Amino acid sequence: MRIQREHALNIRVSHSHIWREGNQATDWLANIGHRIQFNFSGQGLRTSPIIGCMGFWDRSLLYAKAMGFTGRRTHCSIIFLPLRFRNLWIRSSTSAPLPSISPDELSGLDTDDLIKCYCKSGMLDEAVSLLRSLLEASIKPSILSCNCVLSSLVKENRFEASLSLYNLIQGSGIEPDLITLNIMINYYAKIRRTDLAYQVFEEIRSRDYEPTVVTLNTLIKGLCNQDRVSDALNVLSQMHEKGPSPNDRTYSILINYLCSSLRSGAGLQLLGEMLQLGLRPTVDTYNNVLAGLCKEGRIKAGRILFSKMSKVGLRPNVRTYTALIDGLCQEKLIGEAKKLFYEMPEKGLSPNVHTYTVLILGLCGEGYWLEANEMILDMLSHGISPNVFTYTGVMKCLCKEGHLQAALRLLDLMTQQGVEPNEFTFNTLIDGLCKGERLEDALQIFHLMEERGFQNNIVAYNILIDKFCKIGKMEEATKIYQEIKSKQYKPDVITYNTLIDGFCRSMQVQTAQKLLQEMEAHGLEPNVVTYNTLIHGLCRVHDLKGALDLVEHMKSRKQNLDVITCSTIIDGMCKAGKLQEAELFLNSMIENGIEADIVTYTCILTGYCKNGQIDDVSRILRKMVDKGIHPNEITCRILPRLCLRGQIEEAVKGPLSICGGQEKDA
Repeated sequence: MRIQREHALNIRVSHSHIWREGNQATDWLANIGHRIQFNFSGQGLRTSPIIGCMGFWDRSLLYAKAMGFTGRRTHCSIIFLPLRFRNLWIRSSTSAPLPSISPDELSGLDTDDLIKCYCKSGMLDEAVSLLRSLLEASIKPSILSCNCVLSSLVKENRFEASLSLYNLIQGSGIEPDLITLNIMINYYAKIRRTDLAYQVFEEIRSRDYEPTVVTLNTLIKGLCNQDRVSDALNVLSQMHEKGPSPNDRTYSILINYLCSSLRSGAGLQLLGEMLQLGLRPTVDTYNNVLAGLCKEGRIKAGRILFSKMSKVGLRPNVRTYTALIDGLCQEKLIGEAKKLFYEMPEKGLSPNVHTYTVLILGLCGEGYWLEANEMILDMLSHGISPNVFTYTGVMKCLCKEGHLQAALRLLDLMTQQGVEPNEFTFNTLIDGLCKGERLEDALQIFHLMEERGFQNNIVAYNILIDKFCKIGKMEEATKIYQEIKSKQYKPDVITYNTLIDGFCRSMQVQTAQKLLQEMEAHGLEPNVVTYNTLIHGLCRVHDLKGALDLVEHMKSRKQNLDVITCSTIIDGMCKAGKLQEAELFLNSMIENGIEADIVTYTCILTGYCKNGQIDDVSRILRKMVDKGIHPNEITCRILPRLCLRGQIEEAVKGPLSICGGQEKDA
């Protein structure tokens, strides 16, 4: 008790000495260090706040040494708080980097333990500062310390600092170990530079390290992030052949990517492979496959997978049920979705806001508004409030059904309930109002959206431009486009495509051409839709040469032509009476791997019919049928109307029998 009272007295005295004597207090504390050590894990820790208030932050390390805490894990508690206060003070008062620690201050400290404590405590800047001080003072820290800091930087996506530190480590003559190189593979994978990740992988082999499953899992994840799934699957094959053997994580990375990129069939196949290898997929892995199958409309496969979960010892959870309910609603199987929903409480599962939302939207989509309202009341009775996705989804259904006034009231209601609309909410409502011919209301909502802080919403601008273009008000559409530019927002490809289409429809093709030039000048790459729209506009004004020049321009920019491009050019040639050129263009497109469709052939058939070239009509029809393309209803109606009386029946007796068969079936 006497020692504790003396300890408390010394602590109180420290307050009066510290402010008067400044840095001399460090020496005073060092002199009484042996007294405080007696109860370091308890009362001794109370010295840290005192140091934090004293104003001699940079003496914290010396204090720790004087107290005899070097080499002990517990010394971190003593110096963390003052250093944290010091660094917060530095950051609040200046943009300068944290001051480095001198070699004298570093000597005798267990820096490896300190760096580890810094990283675990979230004091990453301090860890980086200390590690850099060691490296710059030619004091070699252990590779464990380097890995600890480097890994923390990569996890926090501080990429520039990560690479800078790695270069400093290498420049200090510290040899990277396998963990270091694994961290750098993860770094390059995160910045989408798998080419450099492969170089690090080769370095692992050149240093005679054995790549671990972690190494290859990291590489696979990086490849998936860059949509290089075929390369990722090749890595998996090599793991089977050369080792190390893939684990659950290997497969889950690949399955998650495949299912999220609408390749759930491949994901399902890998899931089966996991089971054959004796690996145990998690519920999350099953959920990802199930969600992928349902998103692609493969409900039958989803049901089978759902039923198999219990057979492999896995219990479906809320996410499992929600994914299947969502899939059933998408396929309009509302009865089955409801049955599954009411099964959840029997299995000890409580539907969450997402579960309620998908079922409510399913009911609204099928017009079951009364049941949807009852479901919302049930949701509220269970203490679950609709979120922004619930409100936005219901609003979308209301707009689709033309209940625009109800959608506007719902916007007011969600605001009253404290749910803030997001940009998708506003976009949904603006789109619905535009489609419902309520353009003034759409503009009001647009301005409200801007007042709420959603100012750079190019989607909303595009919706308004599209509406003005469709009703032929190109002047109004141009004003909105000019507003986008005046506010220094960036129009996207959709903006330009919509305007180009509008001007072409209004027969203002030259203005559309100027927009294409402006688009390219701003570094925005036109897509095939851009070119096809303008080519169609040029053909409409009988500027076939301009259309053909644009095709050549497409080729020069490495933009592939598609069947729509070719069909449009062929139609333009046929209308200009250049039937032989049209057929040559048809042959050229087929040689270049572009398969002609019924529209392409109908364009040429129409041209030959108008000219009364019945033999050519017969030849093209037979060529078309030989390729497995049969005349559709439009083709069958055009041919008898356009061809010379009495000549078509005998010339194309075989092909026309197909038309007759179609009409009979109809």
